[in-house]
Amino acid sequence: MNSQKKIYLKTSLLSLAGVGLLVLAFFAPDAGGNPGSFFRVAMQTKWQDVLDWPAMWCSLKIIMFSAGLFLLIESTGTVLAVKNFKSLALPVFMMQAVPCLGFLFGSYYLIKSLL
Repeated sequence: MNSQKKIYLKTSLLSLAGVGLLVLAFFAPDAGGNPGSFFRVAMQTKWQDVLDWPAMWCSLKIIMFSAGLFLLIESTGTVLAVKNFKSLALPVFMMQAVPCLGFLFGSYYLIKSLL
């Protein structure tokens, strides 16, 4: 198997893992009363609430969403780089800052819900 096919195989696995994490984040049951409100539940936690389990679950869903988005952006940028679209690959790779901020956001609220 040549190296380009190996790269496409690895990027397809990354894309599949990213889609799986996104599906898990969106379709796993929410801890809040309203579906699709995991951002709101995580943001409403207070430092005084020790072991706020609904907020912790929603924070984990934010982290899963960010990781899935990161993997999808990574695989898209890799495919663009392999196909010699370097001018498009660079902005796509720079878009990875958004899921990194989401990961930090989710981690902050996870720590806030645990302490």
